[in-house]
Amino acid sequence: MRVLLIYPCLRLNRTPGPDWLPLGLSFMAAVLRQEGHIVSIFDRFSIQAVVGRNKDKINAAMLEHIKVYKPDLIGLNTISPLIYDTLECVSLIRRIYAGPVVAGGHHVSALPELTLLKIPGLNGIVQGEGESAINSLARGENPASIPGVWWKNEESIIVHTPAQQIDNLDTLPLPALDLLDMPFYTRPTMNTIRGHYLSTVSLLTSRGCNYRCDYCAESLTYGRGVRFHSPDYVIEWIKQVRKDYRVNGIYFHDNDFLIYENRSREICERIISAGLSGKIKWAIQTRVNRLKPDMIKLLKRAGCILVEVGVEAASQRELDLVNKQTTVYANEQAIALCRNEGISIHAYMLTALEGEIIKDLEQRIQWVKRVKPSTFDWHPLKIHPGTLLYQKKGDGFFEASEWTEENIVNYYKKDTLSCISQEKRREWMKRYYIRYHKRHHRMHILKVNAPIKLLQIFVKKIRASTLNLLGKISAVLANLFNKSLTKP
Repeated sequence: MRVLLIYPCLRLNRTPGPDWLPLGLSFMAAVLRQEGHIVSIFDRFSIQAVVGRNKDKINAAMLEHIKVYKPDLIGLNTISPLIYDTLECVSLIRRIYAGPVVAGGHHVSALPELTLLKIPGLNGIVQGEGESAINSLARGENPASIPGVWWKNEESIIVHTPAQQIDNLDTLPLPALDLLDMPFYTRPTMNTIRGHYLSTVSLLTSRGCNYRCDYCAESLTYGRGVRFHSPDYVIEWIKQVRKDYRVNGIYFHDNDFLIYENRSREICERIISAGLSGKIKWAIQTRVNRLKPDMIKLLKRAGCILVEVGVEAASQRELDLVNKQTTVYANEQAIALCRNEGISIHAYMLTALEGEIIKDLEQRIQWVKRVKPSTFDWHPLKIHPGTLLYQKKGDGFFEASEWTEENIVNYYKKDTLSCISQEKRREWMKRYYIRYHKRHHRMHILKVNAPIKLLQIFVKKIRASTLNLLGKISAVLANLFNKSLTKP
């Protein structure tokens, strides 16, 4: 069978650059190929580097690919802030394709039946992990009997069999990264391992999380609890991406890389013994309570240069609001430990929390200045379907609203729980946050990159600015030329 997997159209509002790999689709593609199927991935994000940030051109390229490739089955990845893109894709696909179309990912896992009703062009939904289900569909098995699949039968009645997790992750083949635009994803950037100018790929060596923060949707796909790839699998994966793509950076995308300390230590020791610690720099995400002095020392010896933690807030009241199950003191201790050992530490923080006032923003920026994480970012709290927060505060938006781009974008723009108006927030952020954030990050870039890397960064920015300017000039000239043709 010929299977086409489609990744959604991210970030049309800015120049596309390297980001985390779409590993979910890559794992599904690898499983399908292992079973003898022919697979293609159409990446509506990376294609922007080819056709530009033009939705019409992206759609045209997708439809042309479908016509040429002639798939027997199409699968789409979904995320809630871009569900309108999925709806548009399915509508376009149905103009030229009559075969089965299914969707998977966080959004449909949260709202499977509703998605089938809202997007009538879909035949089915894959809830949870998609590798086994998509493989069973490609084999031609009865959808009603496949775990995790919601399906419309001939009478349009939805049938459903509960999803199952993959217990042994090592049974999965390495992801089919060759189906992605790897020259795009491996271009040197400071975005993936923050501030460090490296050619990087992302790896996901575990699935799931033992915690349940109110705002997190991760368990929708991977379920409760944590499962791991073995250290053998991880080292093989690292060696393979270095061989195939000559990268010098690895970003471990695990929710909590240090959750099982013995495994984490073994991976570090194996990286060192394999001679990889001097060849790759890498970053992890973890929780602050995992960061102990001896663990941090081992991470550094193994080549880890960045630890990312979800600090979220500067007050205990706000931490408790989102059920973070940590303390302000623990956050401060973790940052101090990493700084003392010479490892960069990035602090994720949330804004727009319930009851937030200007005083909370002031407290947060003063905390950052005092504690001094290497880098930091503030992100407005978003209320995603399927989360505990959505159950409490989502007001049934996705159930009650049409999934148009305007509705979805406006929903995610709102700071629903904050007491600060959007206008006052923008004004405050521009005056106090953005100015300090830029200065702080520039100093970090100068600190962690060698002079030759800084020169490369400078040349790249000059080139990008020049191309952007030329593009604007070209557009103005074309507009003037067109106007001259219309004059009598």
